[in-house]
Amino acid sequence: MSTPRPTRTAAAAAGAEAAAQADCKIVCRAVSCSNSSSNAFTDNSRSSRSSRQQQQRRDALIRLITSRLGGMPGCSSRGSSLREALAGMAATAAVPWPPSHPARFRYWIDYQAFSSPESAALPEAALVALGGVKTGGPPKLDPVTAARQKIRDYGYMHMDKWELLLSITAKAMLAAEVLRPHQVVSIVPGCLCITRKTSLVRSLLNAYGPDTAFRLVPRTFKLPEELDAWEAWLHAHPQQDTGLWMLKNNKQRGTGLRLVPTAAAFQACFETTTRPGLEGITLYRWYLAQQYINDPLLINGRKFGVRLWVAVPGVSPLRVYLHRNGLALFSSDAYRPADFSGGSFGAGHITNYAQNENGDVWSLQQLAQHMGASAWKPLWMQMARATALVFASALRRIQEVQAAMDLRPRQTFQYFGLDFLVDAALQPWLMEANATPSMKVAHEEPATQQLIQAQKWDFVRDTFTLLRIQQHMFDEGAMARPMGVSDVAAELEARGGLLPLMHLFPCEASHPGTSIPWEQQDAALQAWLGSSSSYQAAAAELEAAHDV
Repeated sequence: MSTPRPTRTAAAAAGAEAAAQADCKIVCRAVSCSNSSSNAFTDNSRSSRSSRQQQQRRDALIRLITSRLGGMPGCSSRGSSLREALAGMAATAAVPWPPSHPARFRYWIDYQAFSSPESAALPEAALVALGGVKTGGPPKLDPVTAARQKIRDYGYMHMDKWELLLSITAKAMLAAEVLRPHQVVSIVPGCLCITRKTSLVRSLLNAYGPDTAFRLVPRTFKLPEELDAWEAWLHAHPQQDTGLWMLKNNKQRGTGLRLVPTAAAFQACFETTTRPGLEGITLYRWYLAQQYINDPLLINGRKFGVRLWVAVPGVSPLRVYLHRNGLALFSSDAYRPADFSGGSFGAGHITNYAQNENGDVWSLQQLAQHMGASAWKPLWMQMARATALVFASALRRIQEVQAAMDLRPRQTFQYFGLDFLVDAALQPWLMEANATPSMKVAHEEPATQQLIQAQKWDFVRDTFTLLRIQQHMFDEGAMARPMGVSDVAAELEARGGLLPLMHLFPCEASHPGTSIPWEQQDAALQAWLGSSSSYQAAAAELEAAHDV
């Protein structure tokens, strides 16, 4: 059990802040030195000096991040592993990052809203390196300690203490509703329509109809409303029934699932449950019945899922970036189709990271090399197109939710985790769009932990760089200015490993009958895409990702 962090005196807090500011200056000087000497490799002495300067920069970044994260629960117990992870984060950063003159801004992280303190460590490291000063956010505590201390302290309760708030959907939405003109919050209001399991399928059906929707996600029926439709479909399409159905509710992290055979499915879907605070009210346990993919693509006899990361820096116009990094997460045991009992999964069925934390993990590059270009490239582009369709399907709801909110173009952003399962025919199926993907770095094997850290850190770093905090954020005038194509061009220059998907958005020509409510600024962006050489280069980079 973790214990409450001791309260620091004002003098100690001031001393810690002064030390952190000094470290920040060291980082700035080191980056400046690295930038000014980045081309000085013409003789041994210059090369040695440049190497020392880069090492100084990395050491300074480690000290800075450690000073910021040192008060988080679990840091002391992580010891050398934390230092190794931070060293790797600094080492993987490109020479120009962090910026030599980072903006100074205050950030608040709702640690207790995340699944673990480590889940917020990488985002916090990026914010610190970009000039962020931590002003609040109580730590994530174990349930017993949290209940004892009765912590109910979130960023939306302290609107005067931050410029940037990082939180989960529910708490971030409360802040978005009362956002001040200079503030930024980590949510795109309206995206709940694709991050809730019960809403994702409905959004796709409304936007594209069943033919397209059920090429992106497995066939799904809402419970109990569509019981009759489910039964009718089974009678009409017996040859398409795989014999297994997944019952789902809206719980996250691989929980809230039950696998049942078709013969037992209708009885199981009437199971009931109760919830704290709703005593005396009986609720249905399952919200969805989804056809189970029982012919997954196997590697070395094992099932795997693909986790992709997506950044949405804004919606006026809608911009969506898919990162070139990602993870292939393997089940711990060989896959056997009948390996379940009474709705409980065998280990061969589970690829979710939260439920299988120490399983084998590959990078996408490793997966591409194993599959070969002829198999990987079409699969990668299918996942990219599916991602574009999913976020485009949310636009109508985004507009509806934000219509009553006084939000400026640059005040909201969000990053997502999309989970795909690949079947034996190399068809990717979207299983979930996660609104708060875990950025935790943990694995019992050091080499795998380093791989996970490198993949996640690049994404986090590139996402916060994409926001161009040092250029325009937290200034009321700049944040109120509408986004134009010049702003998107600047995003492209700052995107790092983020690959734009705007050219894959559906239009009437490519998806007849689509009902995406594109606005004038979206049309202007689409017109620019076709004539922009910089965008065409970025689109080509998407096509060539993970070339083998």
